[in-house]
Amino acid sequence: SAQLEQTSTLMQDLGVKPKVAVVDLGYRGVDADITPVELIHRGKYKSLNAQQRRWLKRRQAIEPTIGHTKHDHRMD
Repeated sequence: SAQLEQTSTLMQDLGVKPKVAVVDLGYRGVDADITPVELIHRGKYKSLNAQQRRWLKRRQAIEPTIGHTKHDHRMD
């Protein structure tokens, strides 16, 4: 919820609030905490539509790149 709050603050100038968040499995069970935002994660794969599945696949494709960049530049 803290990350979504920070995102809302950064997007405040645009007048837009996040409605969907594509996350990893660590966010299972927090759906009730962030009610207006829909969470998409691998655990819900069978109930997702085609567009949401593409978002999830894209997130999974860039995750290793982010991890390697953090590790290479000592951002752990």
